[in-house]
Amino acid sequence: MLDLTTELIRNGEKVTFFGDTTLQTPVKNIGADFKTYTQEVDIFNNIPEEGEKPKSGLISALLEPMKFIDDIIVQIRGLTFDYVILSPSYPYANIITKLLGISGTQQIIPSV
Repeated sequence: MLDLTTELIRNGEKVTFFGDTTLQTPVKNIGADFKTYTQEVDIFNNIPEEGEKPKSGLISALLEPMKFIDDIIVQIRGLTFDYVILSPSYPYANIITKLLGISGTQQIIPSV
């Protein structure tokens, strides 16, 4: 995704990148705007609060979808987008693109 973002910026596109805080520095270094989720979505590093059972960030996102959708909508209020590029693992892509008025969702699977 970082390679794709770099190429889009080289082609004159303005890019807003959503991710967890581990991506903030590399994304800003290539010139993209960075926004982080206020809810933890890191499926490998989710420490439960006292008295809670451990669950991954992705499980939390699936069980409490409006927390994540509302979080993104609040952070992008007033911005406009021509398209959305997303990870296939993000469960609410279609909802977000519809709320933004973008028709069709194209998922890009980065090569490893």
